[in-house]
Parts: sequence; C-alpha cells; structure tokens
Amino acid sequence: MKKIKFLYILLFIIICFIPLVLMPFVKTNAEIEKRELTAFPSFFDKNGFNVNFSEQFESWFNDRLPLRTYLLSAGNFIKAEILKAPSSNVIVGKDGWLFYDTESDDFINSNALTDNEVHAVGVTLSLIEEAITKKGGNFTFVAMPNKASVYDEYMPSSYKKAGENNLTRINEELDKLNVNHVDMLKVMRDNKDKGIYHRRDSHWNYQGALIGYNAIMDSLNKEHKTYEDAKYSIEKTWRGDLDKLLYPAGGFMDDQYVYDIDYTSFRFENASRGVQDPKAQLENYMSDKEQGDDNFTSLNSNVKDGSKLFMSRDSFGRAILPFFIDNYSRANFKRTDNPDIVSVSEKTDMVYEIVERNLNRIIATAPFLYAPVRENINNIKEIGAVPVSKSSVEGYGIRLYGVLEDDIDITNSRVYVELSNGSDIITYEAFPICESKLLETDSKNGYSLFINSKDGLKGEYKVRVVVGDKAYTANLLSLESKSEK
Repeated sequence: MKKIKFLYILLFIIICFIPLVLMPFVKTNAEIEKRELTAFPSFFDKNGFNVNFSEQFESWFNDRLPLRTYLLSAGNFIKAEILKAPSSNVIVGKDGWLFYDTESDDFINSNALTDNEVHAVGVTLSLIEEAITKKGGNFTFVAMPNKASVYDEYMPSSYKKAGENNLTRINEELDKLNVNHVDMLKVMRDNKDKGIYHRRDSHWNYQGALIGYNAIMDSLNKEHKTYEDAKYSIEKTWRGDLDKLLYPAGGFMDDQYVYDIDYTSFRFENASRGVQDPKAQLENYMSDKEQGDDNFTSLNSNVKDGSKLFMSRDSFGRAILPFFIDNYSRANFKRTDNPDIVSVSEKTDMVYEIVERNLNRIIATAPFLYAPVRENINNIKEIGAVPVSKSSVEGYGIRLYGVLEDDIDITNSRVYVELSNGSDIITYEAFPICESKLLETDSKNGYSLFINSKDGLKGEYKVRVVVGDKAYTANLLSLESKSEK
C-alpha cells in the first residue's frame, strides 16, 4: 500500500515537472499565440517593494508555461465542440459557426445608446461629410454589421434577437440627417446566401468584401471596376480569428474565396522596411498578421484620373484593400477610430468604415476637424450655466469642451459655442461629444470643438453654449490659438 502511495506521489511530481523540463525544447507561446507576453515583474516600483509581485509573476509564468496553448486548445475543444459552451470570448453557434461574445450586446440590444448619443453620431458624421464635400471630395460612412446581425439564424437559441439596436437606429438617424452612407446591413443580408462571412472568423470573406466594395463605390458615385466576371475558387486556407482564440495551438481552417484578378501594378509610398515587393506587402496587410498596417499609402500610376482616397478603417478593411488600390491613383488607409480630417487633402474621397460593435467609439472623442463658423444666434434666452475647459493640442490649435446636463435634450438640435470679445462675436458649431476621458466623467452629454489658428482669437472671451432655443453661460476664457498643422 505504501509503495502504491509513493508511486502515486512520484507520478504526480513527474507530471508537474514535465512542462518545466520541456521549456527549452518547445515552441514559445509568443510564437503560437502571436502576442506580446507578460514581462517579468520588478521587485520594486515607485512606491517601494512591489506588493503585486506574486500576481505579476504568476502571469509571467503562465504565459511561458510549455504546452499551455495545447492545454487551452484541448480544454476549449471540449467546451466548444462537445459541450457547445462559450469559451475564450467566443460564442459557439449552430453548425460550426463562431461569434465574438461582444456581438451579443448588439444582438440583444443590451448596449443601447441614448437618443442623445445616436443623434451625436449622426451630427458628427454630418460635420465630417460637410468638411470633405467643401474640399471637393465625396464622403460615405460604412457601418459593417456584426456577423451575428447577418447570420442570426446560427446564433444559439438562448440569445433572443432584438427588433432594433444601435446599428438600425444610427442608420435611421443618418437617413434623417441626409448623411451619405451605405446600409451595409441590408447589402449583406441581401447577399447572405452567397456565404459572405467566414464561419470561424468574425469578418467577411473576399466575396463579401467584393460585394461591399461595389456598394461603397456606388455610394461614392465613382466610376469603378466591378470585377463581376472574375473567376474564383474556394480554398480551405483561412485561419479564422475566432478559431485562433479557441485553439491557439492550431485548429480548423475556413473556406476562402480566391479570385483570379489581374490587378494593375502599384507601389507603396511608406511600406515597411525591407519589403521590396508591393504585392507581397499587400498580402501581409491582408493577412491575419496585421503588421504595419496602421497607416500606409498606395500609388497607382495606371489610374490616370488623379483620384484620391482616404479610408478610416478597422480590421474589416483588410479584405477590401486591393479593390480600392486598383481604382484610385492615390489611396491612404489609416486604422483608427478617430479620423484626422484636417490632414485630408483637397478633392479626396473619404470612406469611414467601422464595425457595428464599435459604433460607440465614433463619439468617444471628437475627430480632428476645425469647427465650422456659423451665423451668430440672436434673441436666445440664457437659462443656466455650463462649464467650459480648454486644452492646447499640438499641431491643431485649441480644443474647447465641456459637459452638458443629462436632461439637456439635443436630439433635434445642434450645439453651438459662441465666443464674444467686446463687439466681436464668432459662433462655431461643436461636435455634440462629451470628452469623458479629458473631463474624467461618466457623462455622455457634452460638446467639443477645435478652433482653427487662422481665426486669430486672442484675449479674454465670454463663452455661451447654445442648444436649440436655449443658451447657457460658461466661464471666461483666455485664448491664444497655436500654430496650425
């Protein structure tokens, strides 16, 4: 009996030490999981001894534990494929379909924006469109629907789809404000039978991207190649992002539409160092690596019309890159939630693309755009006071911002900021955006604007914030615009 206990203990110790013994011989978790691992913690921090050392060491050790990814993959296989249970931020749907767990918020409408916030999104996009149009370009907004919004029939039965959500409400608001946009939810649902999203990835496949590209170009009213006769093959070569979350050590491949398209030659203006082949660089941008794709510009000398594109995008923009590159003389692609409109050159088309689950980010902070000057507003009754703050933003000038009380309804109004200095009065239209991070507040109701340095504002100014037929007095500000970008 003692021998059996001894052997049992010995076996347990051996099993515990196997990962440590294998550490020098197995592939690192960083290579497999393609992420930066937790750094080794310091024994001391600015306050003296690091009281969180044990927790941080545990994270460091767990990240480097050999076979960790294989154990995670095995555990997730049991949960996902056998028990059909959510795991690793992934919802396991019907017939092998996977969804991001964050999609459930939009699906059941548990993350509903307030009416003020929906209106703020619409006004923000309308101001961007106005600026692009004044520069001689065309603008369109593209809200990419979550996969669950298109293929809702594959979501688990326990999730009940809401009749409306942020995407449908924002689309209605954009229609109301006459903001040019692509109703990509309708486009994708009308074409869903063609299999336009990956089963094991959160994004559309290349066929979905081609359909979306044509809808976007039609919205921009730009003549373009349609590639409607392009031949394709379906190859099981795509490793989905959701599949990687479940099986970091290796899982199941997904179908991908591979098109036989002879794109015209092009080059990158600011390609990554060491890359000589533009097509190889493009393949890297389109791959799951997503390395160096935050900001790059393509030049296509075969497109002779001098057309220019600026695309503010997220990961959905990967699959659509070659179509835009093939149709614009110059195309700049920037991965951001906060586009810089000031830097967009004259006669440049703009596509603002963002996925449904991130729509709230449009109004997280005001985009870089100088506030348009409006006609002065007279005979408005002052009924209260609001605070105003300012900050200098290097290269852009001055940002003015503040909070509005939650009961101030902006759903049928615009927000204006009036600055008066004696007899001189200038009125700007502000973004109806609350700079929550700058103000360190949970409020969602506010205003924000950038002042162009060319306006030459200097000295003490009285500030009024006008919403609809009501005005609110703010504190005096001393202004001196910084140099323009």
